[in-house]
Order: sequence, then structure tokens, then C-alpha cells
Amino acid sequence: MARMNRICDRGAESLGSMFSLAQAYAVFAACAVLLVALLTLAGCKGKAADSAFAPAPLPPGAATSPLVPAAPTVLLDVQSDEQIFPGNVVEISLNAGGERPIAAYRLSIDGANSGWAKRSALKDHRFVYTWTAGQPGLYEIVGEAKDEDGHIGRSQLELTVNPPAEDTAGPVSPGPTPAPPATLPRPVLARGDYAFIGPAAVTEWSISLPTYPVEAYQTNMVDPVYRWPFRSFDRERFLNDAPAPGERVYRVIVLENAYLQVLILPELGGRVWQVIHKPSDSAMFYQNAVVKPSPWGPDNQLGWYGLGGIEWNLPVNEHGYDWGTPWDVQAFVDEDGAAVAQIATPDDGRLLAATVTVTLPPGAAYFKIEPRIRNISDQALQFDYWQTAMLAPGPANRPSEDLRFIVPGEAVRIHSTGDPALPGPGGVIPWPVYGGRDLSRLGEWDQYVGFFEYPAAHGPFVGVYEPASDVGAVRVYPAGIAQGSKVFGLGWRDALVSEYFTDDASAYVELHGGLAPTFTERAQLAAGESIGWEERWYPVTGIGEFVVAGGAGALTVAAGEEVYRLAFYAVEQFAGRLSVMAGDREVMLRTIEASPEMPYRTTLPLEDVIKAGAITVMIEDEAGAAALAYTMEQE
Repeated sequence: MARMNRICDRGAESLGSMFSLAQAYAVFAACAVLLVALLTLAGCKGKAADSAFAPAPLPPGAATSPLVPAAPTVLLDVQSDEQIFPGNVVEISLNAGGERPIAAYRLSIDGANSGWAKRSALKDHRFVYTWTAGQPGLYEIVGEAKDEDGHIGRSQLELTVNPPAEDTAGPVSPGPTPAPPATLPRPVLARGDYAFIGPAAVTEWSISLPTYPVEAYQTNMVDPVYRWPFRSFDRERFLNDAPAPGERVYRVIVLENAYLQVLILPELGGRVWQVIHKPSDSAMFYQNAVVKPSPWGPDNQLGWYGLGGIEWNLPVNEHGYDWGTPWDVQAFVDEDGAAVAQIATPDDGRLLAATVTVTLPPGAAYFKIEPRIRNISDQALQFDYWQTAMLAPGPANRPSEDLRFIVPGEAVRIHSTGDPALPGPGGVIPWPVYGGRDLSRLGEWDQYVGFFEYPAAHGPFVGVYEPASDVGAVRVYPAGIAQGSKVFGLGWRDALVSEYFTDDASAYVELHGGLAPTFTERAQLAAGESIGWEERWYPVTGIGEFVVAGGAGALTVAAGEEVYRLAFYAVEQFAGRLSVMAGDREVMLRTIEASPEMPYRTTLPLEDVIKAGAITVMIEDEAGAAALAYTMEQE
């Protein structure tokens, strides 16, 4: 199908009698130049010019009026197929010129805007946005440019997204989608694959994954409580037919800075699929190499994909309905230089709307997740919202028996288990030791176990650590809002087999975070109400099993035969102090520096603290503000 460019430009609106004759000449000349550009672009299939065009020269002797500065003239270029269907990729670019240099660009699609993106922070100083077409209908596209004095010019046009070619009751078959230019070569990237310049950037790749033909075994359904569309999976017929997977290309949106790569899959639940810690070349999440339906998921749906990363689960528990459907993802570099992805549910009549904003700041080895759920109905709604993180830190893409669950608190409530030595659902047990087993170590598990922190999330952190590769993962969150914290593992000595969800021997553990304390309790929003919060995720490496974590990093305090081993992993360049108190005596005070590339490590002789009942380790920044603190009772 032929590609088509849609181009629209609109200069500043008429200023009536305030216009001088010279300005009239200037506007006329600029429009003439733009008309030539439009005629040239209309006959080609290539992209818009790389750099912002210059304004037309004024007639000889003309002068501009300082009282009425002209707004930038904006060129909005949309490249797409002649007919756009849901799921098609549409490329939108902005160029602009004016009397003053252009400072920033902004794009809006049906009122949802990208935020101002600094021109200086964009690759080649060009604003290019890739949009996945949503539900059928008319969409208003508005491009804006702001010059250094704050004057704003705009351009707009309308795009029509057509209904799918097949009947809406059957599987959706959108028109062909062009593959993005680059390809993710393997699940875990090697250092040589990093091609990055600048504080933070947004790029787009593609990846080809073996994918089972699930559409042939799905039926369109709607949850009437939420008007939420989903597809029910006929697992029995799928198993009887035993179809083979085929290769399918998926988009990968990449947020990147000097320390991290954050990979997002818009078409597969809008999930954060993987995070690469570049200094150590290590992966943070489990990353499935095949798209395969499992026996799990909501009872009326099934077929959940165990793909890995972090998925957004709503409006029901057990992974929600949208773990494998396309979400709308808008990615850009904001005015602060951060790489941002706004991940949103479709606007298709459902009664709840969710947006998850993922932000990767420049110069930081963490990324922020900001969920916001809105009740757009005219009545109160009870619902579930959980985030499921599937983790396998390190190169093996499966946890070892020594993997540790680092969960603050002293008790947990069982959700489900196949282990007869543990209580059934609802049973409360001490954490981490129960029945002589240290359940914080995966190798002490028999069959699968899922449990909630009891009576609710302790906060402010939870995490896992993999000693085999000296890497881990941390979630820092507000437990007063996000009150649910759940752990799940496939087991160890008699674990659930990997063939349920993948075609290799890979495996994972899960950390869930939710609004309600358990799956039997639910969140509620009044009509028109919304709820949101911010949490921070980061990989951690090079310090061993940490004991406490926060927004600044993670701290290890580990007793050996003759010394305590102290280590601090910082998520940004950090300078400050480390102090150790043994009872009421200060036994150590040191000036320290740490970074995501180089954790701080030291030792404390046991003889210095042997008589103290407890020791307290404190990390403070240069201003004296506490970053982390940990108190440990000595035996």
C-alpha cells in the first residue's frame, strides 16, 4: 500500500490593524516560500526536511515592529498509509521557523499532549513522534512550536482511523504496519550495542518474536461492570490443535540515558519489558523469548502471557484483562531532558481509564512509574489495580536457588500455594522464617507460593537480590497509597514447569504492587474521581544482599567472621557521609562518594562494636539530610 504524507502549516493568526506594511510583506513572503515547500513535499514519499526551515527574507528596506513579534510558522508532516486502521503506525514530525530561534515543540492528539520537548535535546534537533492508531474515528492532530521569547505558533489537521476490514465481532486485522528501522538482536544486550549520545533519548526498534496464533482461539467479550472489552481464550481447543508459533514483529520503544535502557512493548500490554543496567551489562527483569498463552489469568479470560517486565493489571485481579493488548504509548524528551513514555488504555467507552507515565531522568540509574486511574463513569466503582513485575536479575534469565526476597515486615498472608507444609489461602505466618525454613531464600521453597505482606504493605521498599550474579531489583513506593505488596514464585524443589508459559527453561519470580492490601479487598473511586502516585524502580549491583533501600539507593550491612561489610549503591552521583553508631558511641565517620558505576564499600571490625547491643548505619548527603538508615540488633 502506498505511503502518503499529509502536510499542514498555519502561521500566526491575523493581528488586524496592528500589522505594519512591512509585516504584511513578511507574511506574504513566508507563505510563498511555504507554498513551494508544500507543492514539493506533496509529490514525494520521503520525510520532512531534517532541520527547521528559515523564515523568508523581508523586502528591501522593510523593518519589523518590536510591538508585534511574529509567532513561529509550523510545518506538520504526517506519514501514513493511504487508509489508517487501528494498530497502524503513523509517523508525525514537526518543523518550524520564525524571527527567533525555535526552543521547543509540542504535539497533541485529540487533546492529549506530549509536553514541551526542548529542540536542543532532540536527536538532530527534529521532533518525530510515532503514534499507534487507536479506535476508529476522527482525530485532531495539533503541532506547536515555541521560540526563545515564548511566542507559540501552531498547525493542525484531522486524521481518520477506519474500522477494521473484518467484521468487528471477529478478530481485528488491521492494515499492514511498517516495521521500525532497527532490530533488538538478543534478549540481553552487550556493551557494543549501546549507541547513545546525550543526557536522555527516545528511540524505536523492532523485535521479531515467535508468537502462537492465539487469535484463532479467542472470542470477543465485554465485562459489563466496567464496559471493558477483552478476549476469552479457548485453551482446551488450543491444546488439542497444538498449533506452532510463527514469527511476528513488535515495536520496542526505548528510553535511554547514560546508565539505563528501558524497553517498552506498546502492542503487548504497554509493558516495561526489560531494563538494562549499562555499567554492569546486566538485565533487571525476566524476558520471555516467545509469546505463548498460559493456563493462567482471570477465570473468564485465561491465556495470560508470561512475557516478563512490569505489566499493568486492571480492572480485575489475577493480571487483569489487558496484559496482551495494545496500549497507546506516547514517548518524548521533556523540557527537563528526561525520556518519558505515557502509556494509556484506549478511549473506547470503558468506565475506567488508566495512564502510566514512565520517566527516565538524565544522569540517573532509576526510572519513575506514575500510575493514574480515573473513574469516568457517573457512579462509584470498585475495582482492582495491580502491577506485576516478573524478575530474573542477571544473565541466566532464571533465578537461582540463592535468590533472596527482601521484604520488610514480620508477617505475611498466604494467597495460594501447592506446598502442604504451609497454611492454605488466608493463613498468616511469620516472615521470613516458618517451620524451620527461611522463606526469603527461593531454594527453601518446595512448590509454588504466593503471599501478601500482612496486614498490608510495609514499605517504603521491596526487592529481590541474586547472589549468583550480584544484581538485584528495588521498588520504592508510598505504602500509604499503594497498600498491596505481593510475592509469587514458581517453587524450587517441585516447581511449576516452564512449559506452561515458555518454550525454554527460563523462569521468574514476581513482585506485585496494588492499591488494596489483598486480592479479596478492592479499591473504590467515586464518579469522576482519580487516584495516582509515584514510585521509583532501579536495578542494584555490586553490593551483595541489601537490607534497606530508598530513593537514593540501597545499603548492605552484612556480618562476617571478623568484620561487618558495609556497601552503598547510589542511583545518581552521590557525595556525603557514612556514620556508624554502636549504642551511643560513634565508631565510624567517613566522607564517601558513590555512583551507579561505582558503589561505595568498606568494612567495620567486629571488635569495634562487639559490646554494643545494636549498631546503626547512616548515610547522609553533603547537606546533612538522611538518605538511608539501618539499625541492626546484635546477637
